[in-house]
Amino acid sequence: MKKTVSILLVIVLLLGNLTGCGGGGGKINAATLSPETTGVTLSNGVSIELGGYVLESEEELTVTKQPVEENKDEGYKIEAYDFKLGEMSGLSDFITLRIPYDTAYCEDGQDPAKCVGAKYKNEETGQWEDVLFEVDAAANELIIYTDHLSTFGVFHIKNEGQRSAKITNIYADVTSIDQQEAMETLRKYVAGGGTDGEEAAGLAARLLTAHNGFMDSVAGATGDVGFATDLTGTILNMASLGSPTFDTALADSAYKKMNKLGKVAAAVKIGAVMLNTEKTDADTLGLYKDTAMLALSYAESAAWGLAASGLFIFDYTITSLFEQGLAMKMDKIDEVYVYFNDEYISKDKQGFQWTARSLKDWRQVMIDIAEANPNEADAKAAIEAEIDRYARIFWTLGSADMDIVVTEMKDKSSKGSVTIPTPTEAEIKTLVAGYKAYLYERLYPVTQSISVYMQRKAEAEYLAALNEVKAFFNQTITFNIVEDVPNGEKSQYDGYVLCFAPLSENAVKESWSGTMKGAGGASTKFTLLGYVQAGCPKELQLFKPGDDPESDTPELTLGFKLSAPMTEVKLGGLPLEELLGTYSATFIFEGETTTYNFTFMYYEGQLVFMPEGKDFGTAFLLIPGPYEYDPSTATAICEAPGEALSFSTQVRFISEEGTVRFSSDNTVEDIKEGRTSTVYGEGTKID
Repeated sequence: MKKTVSILLVIVLLLGNLTGCGGGGGKINAATLSPETTGVTLSNGVSIELGGYVLESEEELTVTKQPVEENKDEGYKIEAYDFKLGEMSGLSDFITLRIPYDTAYCEDGQDPAKCVGAKYKNEETGQWEDVLFEVDAAANELIIYTDHLSTFGVFHIKNEGQRSAKITNIYADVTSIDQQEAMETLRKYVAGGGTDGEEAAGLAARLLTAHNGFMDSVAGATGDVGFATDLTGTILNMASLGSPTFDTALADSAYKKMNKLGKVAAAVKIGAVMLNTEKTDADTLGLYKDTAMLALSYAESAAWGLAASGLFIFDYTITSLFEQGLAMKMDKIDEVYVYFNDEYISKDKQGFQWTARSLKDWRQVMIDIAEANPNEADAKAAIEAEIDRYARIFWTLGSADMDIVVTEMKDKSSKGSVTIPTPTEAEIKTLVAGYKAYLYERLYPVTQSISVYMQRKAEAEYLAALNEVKAFFNQTITFNIVEDVPNGEKSQYDGYVLCFAPLSENAVKESWSGTMKGAGGASTKFTLLGYVQAGCPKELQLFKPGDDPESDTPELTLGFKLSAPMTEVKLGGLPLEELLGTYSATFIFEGETTTYNFTFMYYEGQLVFMPEGKDFGTAFLLIPGPYEYDPSTATAICEAPGEALSFSTQVRFISEEGTVRFSSDNTVEDIKEGRTSTVYGEGTKID
């Protein structure tokens, strides 16, 4: 027996409103971490590794086990841990958490590693949100990467096929993308100068339909074959400006969001390949660099553009720079000079104010330079200049300030004497060169850390883009059916049953039907996701009271275009006199856009669309006529059969806040070749 998934359940899964509670909370484990001790495994099996660039002093780590949340009806439980590190919340790097998971919770025959996932709790909203994680099946642990501390939950799902209903695992997503597919997506993006393209939208649609609880939860529940594939096409059709079902603004928004998701996913895939490949070919490097620079040109993509350019710069340009620095000659460097650059802090002392940079400080300086200089040549020059500037500061000090540094060093040194260097200009040049070589060696591991950090930032942007698309499809649309009833007259459609059509076989028909209530009409609300899963119905059918919608012919059929946040369909139609006039119309066919002016008018007693000029080709966009107009549905129809070519056109009019618009579909059938093509148009009345 087929299962159905209600719109409400879909909303709950998408928003992450997961509730329920259990025991086992309150136990606290603690440890002291420091720049020297950056990791620990606690007695509860939880471990943390901060890396070398988070702490500057000792901090107390506490991990508090939270009460177990369990929902037996939906088949999940959450074991959560609250992480605190002193007063720190936001961190300067992505750290690694490892949390054990329960292999016994999964149903028999299921793979425990595919039944678990991780989220973090947003302290402001109280909602569970996605986090970067992967599964270590050998150790039965979740590996979480985060740049902030919060409450992190291990989600155990009974059925592995339903994990993605609640959990987004971007590492699984990236693995599923073929490298060549990612390369092709970026190539088209670069070749188009940064414009959106079908490749990126298609990649995003495929990623979405891979999430059972998101786009193809019905297919996941029922096991229907082919539904997910069809739904991928539905999403792409929605993201087409020529779609006959969706309002232009809604389709445009879908197209942009889908393209962004696809491009970020492709960039993350190639970034992962770059980090895990000893040597990347020049073609991939050039493509990745061009992608990053184009992304920076668009505000919606700037964040991942910076991450992508930063990864490119640090993994190749800056690494090459530091490898060259390691080859520099390192002569003996004066001890006072090195002490000043690496350790000296003039806090609470008179004279020259100075704080030597730690490796953590240098790391942040290089990140800031890369983000301010996304071009690799500029970044390389800026980092070289900054290292050179820093290496020369000591030699700009006066003798009194140098004395203070020497005194400080004597106090900390076990050596009997420390002398002030008095080198010549030539010797200073040698000392600076030697220190720079020494500094390049110290900082080389830092550059490797930054490469990973930039990739993690790009991955976080993928999560953000995915959640942006989820929010878009989860938006609520109010759908109003209004009858235009003249004063003093009764409703013509009171008691009529109305149904959305056509519906997919997976749709819950009761959710897509209702009854007209006099002049008040009818109103309903649904999510865009629910609408897509219902098969994107594009008509309203009205049945007389007592008729059976399953077998009887509708009394009236109305077409509509879905718009957000509200769609309104008016019964009673539009009088023809309001519609006559000139329209500016845009047509889309096979990705090409054309704009013409047409006048809807009477010509020699017939209703026609007369184009400006005498271009015969406009008949393939909108045939001249003659048209039959039905005011009850505000629809004009023309059919022009022929032996070689057969034309049919439907034009639907709407009037909103004093503006009259139409949407059209013009179908041409090549009878000899057996081919049919349709051009969709959008027009706005301008006169």
